[in-house]
Amino acid sequence: MPELPEVETIVQGLNLVLPGLQVSQVQVLRSSVVKTPDLAARLQGQVFKTVTRRAKYLLFELSQGWLLAHLGMSGKFIFETSPTPVKPHDRVLFELSKGSRLIFNEIRCFGFLEWLVAPQASPRLAKLGPDALRGEQSAQALKEQARGVKRSIKEWLMDQAVIAGIGNIYACEILFSAQVLPTRASQGITLAEWKRILAETQRILQLAVQHNGTSISDYRRVDDKTGEFQNFLQVYGKEGQPCPRCGKPIRKIVQGGRGTWFCCKG
Repeated sequence: MPELPEVETIVQGLNLVLPGLQVSQVQVLRSSVVKTPDLAARLQGQVFKTVTRRAKYLLFELSQGWLLAHLGMSGKFIFETSPTPVKPHDRVLFELSKGSRLIFNEIRCFGFLEWLVAPQASPRLAKLGPDALRGEQSAQALKEQARGVKRSIKEWLMDQAVIAGIGNIYACEILFSAQVLPTRASQGITLAEWKRILAETQRILQLAVQHNGTSISDYRRVDDKTGEFQNFLQVYGKEGQPCPRCGKPIRKIVQGGRGTWFCCKG
């Protein structure tokens, strides 16, 4: 699933090519990924102004209104200057000025597109906590918020209402780098540990953005190329391999239905 660094990479790529282009036609090839029935009509003739991000959501600002997008499990946007034949998992085609095209491609169809009058009007965005990449949360505030919370720190860190944007891959990497066991109860995390967690969150997410995100399976950039941060992962997906810190085998457990990779020494 594309996480915050992957979405940020896509936002940066789209801002290099989309601003100023006008929508001449929209073809919806899979209606289930479109949450606004008259989306094609609303986008007709609109001009892209800029693309921003809120956690894992993409926000396209248009000449009138906004387009909200979520990539789901395997979604991607592909920009073409010379349109190619439609591919099996292309779901929405945006025919643009200058003979270009933007494609929303989604294998599993958990991603979606939705029309918004303004970002403030979206109940989805209203539920999100502070943005993980922008460092909008403090260690003291998180410690106080976690008081009485018995959920594991790894599961709580992935709660988008607590900190928006951290998914499974980066939660594993952040906790390993901060030397905090993912199985510990959130209420027991000390202030010093919260400071390490936040510091590693910033460091790892920024490094992932610099390397264009992590391509484990489906994720691709706007130019349809893969990211490179998978080459820098310390524990995710490395069960049985030696820990880069102590040499003991990396372990894997399941938390909240998701795999967790970690070193038993923290």
